[in-house]
Amino acid sequence: MHISKRDLNQQLGVIMRSSYRDRSKSTSGFTLIEVILVLVVIVIIAGIALPNLSGSYGNAKLRSAASNIERLGRYARGMAILREQNLTMVIDAEKKLIYVGAEKKMASDESDHELNQDVLKRLGYIDGTSEEHNIAIEKEIFRSLPDGLNVRYIEFEGTILDLANDLYTFEFYSNGQSDAFKLILSDRKDRSIQIYSDPVSGKVRSQLMN
Repeated sequence: MHISKRDLNQQLGVIMRSSYRDRSKSTSGFTLIEVILVLVVIVIIAGIALPNLSGSYGNAKLRSAASNIERLGRYARGMAILREQNLTMVIDAEKKLIYVGAEKKMASDESDHELNQDVLKRLGYIDGTSEEHNIAIEKEIFRSLPDGLNVRYIEFEGTILDLANDLYTFEFYSNGQSDAFKLILSDRKDRSIQIYSDPVSGKVRSQLMN
């Protein structure tokens, strides 16, 4: 049987077009599979990352609060050395307020509104007596604890303090040293951070506990 050159070219053209369509379908199918695999991987990674991001956000509040207390400690230590005068850090667990200041003398029946008088009474600096002067802490710099954080534990010079007292004071001395203290802040999910002082150097540091 004789096949003309024209017929042969037509048959070859049909075969090539068919092969091209097959390759196109195969390529399209492979690309779709790749897209599906990528989406699956993204979903898996997101599922792993989201809890970690949530934990990081919670830890960020703890770290921020601890950093504020560390800064207050650095201020108290530096100013105590500079002034050659002891400074006091006050922790008001009830009002979630931490502040630093020096002792000052003030008349028992006067208030310059620099200090909250009920705080002074709870500290024992104002007792309603008729003494000429009382010792008080002048609030120079303060920080508030973020919502959701609480003081869970306080230790002073190796002694665990009763949290029912609400108010605690630690001294920073003019020689650069400080009282030895340790406190633990916790959030609603029981994540905690420990803040502690080195009494020899007077420096305050912090460390996440979980």
